Amino acid sequence: MCVDRVDTMLSFRAALVLRIQALVLFLIAFTIILRPFSVVATLGFPTSAQTVELSWTLRFLGLLLLMPALLAPLLAAFAGERGLRQASSGLGFINGALCMWLAIAPGSWSRTKVIAELLVIFLTCGYFFALRGRRRNR
Repeated sequence: MCVDRVDTMLSFRAALVLRIQALVLFLIAFTIILRPFSVVATLGFPTSAQTVELSWTLRFLGLLLLMPALLAPLLAAFAGERGLRQASSGLGFINGALCMWLAIAPGSWSRTKVIAELLVIFLTCGYFFALRGRRRNR
């Protein structure tokens, strides 16, 4: 009985963090697609870096971000406990790497960059907190 409750809480927490990250990715993707130069400016890059090629590259990146944004809620809705556990552990490490990557990225430290860094730290901690209740003997 207690084991089922732990698995249910793990599934609930992992699915919740997946849905939150999907919402964040969805908003970021549409922002990048609609206003790529605004994204470049808010990240602290100079206006000399804003080229047409960069604009189209960022729009392509925005389209690529739509894929995990659309697949994460499906995974949260239909994956079992084991699939949610594996996705959470993988995404926790990926978000941790993204956190380090954002910290060493070129550009000045603007308010937007600090908010993005804090958001990625929050999601990383959320994934590892979701894994906290998993069973060890599997």
